[in-house]
Amino acid sequence: MGAELIDLLWQLDFPPESGIIFRIMEKKLFIFDLDGTLIDAYMAIWETLLHTLNTLGYPPVDFKTAKRAVGYGDKNYIPRFFRPQHVDQASRIYREYHLKSLNGKIKLLPGAKKLLEELKRKDRYIAVASNRPSESGILIVRNLGIEKFFDKMVFGDQVVNQKPDPEILLKIIDFFRIDKKNTIFVGDMDIDANTGKKAGIDTFVVPTGSSTVQELKISNPSKICNSLFEILEMLQQGLL
Repeated sequence: MGAELIDLLWQLDFPPESGIIFRIMEKKLFIFDLDGTLIDAYMAIWETLLHTLNTLGYPPVDFKTAKRAVGYGDKNYIPRFFRPQHVDQASRIYREYHLKSLNGKIKLLPGAKKLLEELKRKDRYIAVASNRPSESGILIVRNLGIEKFFDKMVFGDQVVNQKPDPEILLKIIDFFRIDKKNTIFVGDMDIDANTGKKAGIDTFVVPTGSSTVQELKISNPSKICNSLFEILEMLQQGLL
């Protein structure tokens, strides 16, 4: 390993004695979480939650509260705000309205499209692993015009156990038949870091989702990146 590369790895918070240095240069498969990682749909989620709360006679919640609860799939999201006897009804109302609220209220996060374009240009496999239901997840990637980038998408209703169980990641890895050391998972929450560790793969997180930076640090991912642009830079420099 050359001196210039070692210096660069130090700048990127990868000390040369760390085993990850040798693994990150071999990545063939990039798996991405969706909400908070590639896309920002929090306004649509909040609007949907407010509609559902109002329909069932519950008081509203603020945006921060709604955002902080995102990431565990709607089957875990709804029970946080509704009494047990109302969960089934609230879930139906929420899912139906959410499909409508997505129009015009979702956007790609900074660097997302450029990163996906660069990965595709370099002939890497790209996948989605999201706890979202497939109906809304597929609609989102189509509306944002990024469906063409993904070689595989797996959503929360397509696995038995959602994140933080590693099933969703292992399912994708098995589909591509790629070694775990050649795979990387990119997320935005402590749940993503924990899922990646359970799957035995390197995991990068960006602080653009529901977890705080402190929560991300405690979850101890392979690396905390400032944004998707940092991952893009590493890719362009031959580090991924």
